[in-house]
Amino acid sequence: MKKNSFYNNLKQKVKNSNYNFSGNFLYHLIAPLVIIVLGLILGLSINFNLGLDFKGGTVATVVVSEDISVSENYKNVKTKIDNVLNKNDVDGLIYQKVETSYYGNAVTVKFNRVSDELKETLRNDLIESFYPTIEDENELQIFVKVDNFDANVPSGVILSTALAILVMIIAVFIYVASRFGISAGFVSGMICILDLITLVGLIAITRIQLDISIVSAFVLTAMYSLICSTILFNKVNENFKKEIYTKYTNAQIVNISVKDVLVVNTSLAIFLLLIAFFMGIVPTTIVRNTSLPVMLGILISYYSSMFITPGLWSRTYIKRRKKEKVKTEDNNKTTKNLTQEEIIKEPDVIVETEAKE
Repeated sequence: MKKNSFYNNLKQKVKNSNYNFSGNFLYHLIAPLVIIVLGLILGLSINFNLGLDFKGGTVATVVVSEDISVSENYKNVKTKIDNVLNKNDVDGLIYQKVETSYYGNAVTVKFNRVSDELKETLRNDLIESFYPTIEDENELQIFVKVDNFDANVPSGVILSTALAILVMIIAVFIYVASRFGISAGFVSGMICILDLITLVGLIAITRIQLDISIVSAFVLTAMYSLICSTILFNKVNENFKKEIYTKYTNAQIVNISVKDVLVVNTSLAIFLLLIAFFMGIVPTTIVRNTSLPVMLGILISYYSSMFITPGLWSRTYIKRRKKEKVKTEDNNKTTKNLTQEEIIKEPDVIVETEAKE
């Protein structure tokens, strides 16, 4: 009961607030525009912080006899490799378990590209750490390798991601436009694009490393942005049907609607942020690297849906009650004409009466 009471009291306080979400549209737009401009400047001047997937690097591969499916064994192997890398001032970025057909399990680690001399040093140190007793170079060439690799993000992955987001935006535009009007569909698409560009700007500013995992962050941001827009416009549609709001302007309707969904949307955003935060604890590198970009995407979409969407929609939406207004104006004109005719006839009556007298 107390929880429900607190929740209802919070909703009531929000509903009674005088904050003008629609009227402060231009002020709300300043933050994303500043982020986009700063991100563009940093991206063009010092470039993005590209990960190994986008720029290539060096990979060390060590075939091991231990069963690395056992977490303790994998941890020991990883520690040995880490010791070798730290000794040579190299940071291992991406670890991965690899199963080979002929030589058992292997562990690979990717890091920034190093010189040929340092590659040879790393290989010798890894051999000394894992296979100190083997002298046959042919065997060692199989068990321990240190090679360079090129960027391995297929252009098709980026293209398919962009296509998926575009299809998503078009699908939501059709759905929202069919339910809530073309203006709502248009605003949903524009806000989604704004959110994605703002996320790019924040990634440039915060120097988050761009790798293949970042693709999922953009998809999730687009999905959440479109969900927020749909929730808001669903409430706007409900309020439009209420008789008590018949004479309200677009700005008034959307302000009321934002206050109606603010607590729910905030709760949803906090819940998703917690999920994204715990993703950062997961041992899997790809999932962990996605955590921060996803959190930024959630914050961006939440902000735009609550503070930018209302003002943009109220300025682009054409009132559906326009026809009703025209009818009312016609009725007023008719009434006005009849009154004038009555006024014209009254003097005749007065004249006739005076004549009889």
